[in-house]
Amino acid sequence: MDELKVSANSTQEIQEGAAGWNESLRPGGKLMLSLANEALVAEAKLPLLLGGFVISLEESSEKLLCASKPEWETGASAPLKLGDDVVDEDELLAADGLEPPSVPDDVGCSTARKPCANCTCGRADQLAAEEAHDADAAPLSSSCGNCHKGDAFRCEGCPYLGKPAFKPGEEKLILEMTDDL
Repeated sequence: MDELKVSANSTQEIQEGAAGWNESLRPGGKLMLSLANEALVAEAKLPLLLGGFVISLEESSEKLLCASKPEWETGASAPLKLGDDVVDEDELLAADGLEPPSVPDDVGCSTARKPCANCTCGRADQLAAEEAHDADAAPLSSSCGNCHKGDAFRCEGCPYLGKPAFKPGEEKLILEMTDDL
């Protein structure tokens, strides 16, 4: 059938009749469901959807619900066109994205070689002199005066950032490692 007109008074009637109505209609056929009241229209949509119908809201009114059987059959399949939408992965990569990023010169990585164990060229003496110069540097100090309180109170350039709080006057933290028992 191309068109089927049915009246229903309850959702139970719709649930029981939906499968039979779907079988009697051809693909693309219309079901015109006349309902007893307006409240039943909202309740009838779910059983019709579960019964395989597509509800047409444009043609429906207060007490009339229009639905149609889909053009496709249950379990129908359609072939995919594999050649149309295939994307070439090589086109997605830009030529500038394939080069490794350049490393700035001021990264801080030392490329100087370490002196060998029996150095005679002077590289070991030069490295020892640099380490001695770093050790002779002024002791750590800060302008904030809150270094002993902890990171929450320290200034941005504080040399103690990241270290635990300590007592004023003590620059080295002494851990009291005792047993709890």
